[in-house]
Amino acid sequence: MEPKMDTELETKMETVEEPKKLGLVARIRNHRGFSLVEMAIVLVIIGIIIAAIVKGQDLIINANAKKVISAASTWRNLSLAYLDRNGRYPGDSGKNGVIGDGGATEETTASALTEITTTMSHAPANPVVVGSYTYYMYFGNVPGLPITGTNRNVIVMCKDKDCTASYSKEDLELFKAIDTALDGEADAGKGSFRSSNKAVTATPDTTKSVLSPLFNNYSSTNVAYTWANTDVRATVWAFDRPF
Repeated sequence: MEPKMDTELETKMETVEEPKKLGLVARIRNHRGFSLVEMAIVLVIIGIIIAAIVKGQDLIINANAKKVISAASTWRNLSLAYLDRNGRYPGDSGKNGVIGDGGATEETTASALTEITTTMSHAPANPVVVGSYTYYMYFGNVPGLPITGTNRNVIVMCKDKDCTASYSKEDLELFKAIDTALDGEADAGKGSFRSSNKAVTATPDTTKSVLSPLFNNYSSTNVAYTWANTDVRATVWAFDRPF
């Protein structure tokens, strides 16, 4: 009789242990890892997130570029309105059509910016602040090409008050967007909007006109200048006549 009891006991124990085994198998199955489909879904979601971040950065750059263009355009429009009202550009007391060229003593001390802000309304803030970046704007002139002496009136934009600091990569991306908006192409060395790696010939501040900024691409060999360069110190917009 004892062997029979042992057999029944073993059978009962196996019956009790069976759910435990099934539970262990279920747990093992639950920890089998990701399937290829699950991994593909995760990768797609990550890609969407990255694309959204990149797109968001582009939108921020474009929005900031529009703010800078708006400020520069306002200064341009005010200078043209000043010309219509006074028969000369602000900062051109010599009345030769060139802003801040030193043709008269007053031009070395009187400011195009000051003449606008004291006689015209709705002048924008200077410097222009977009996000965490600050840009100073000045009036001045540069030599025109290809004819020497045909100066163009310009609005100069600088990262710092003295126009000596080089632009960061973030600055360059913003001004690439401005170049494309104004000239249709981000070439930096063609059209009315260009970059410069030279400091201006006179130290500017917010109460004086810039005098004759110099350009790398205005050398005798007309070196092509691009936004890939890391020593850009200023951008210049010839607002009255194209180069």
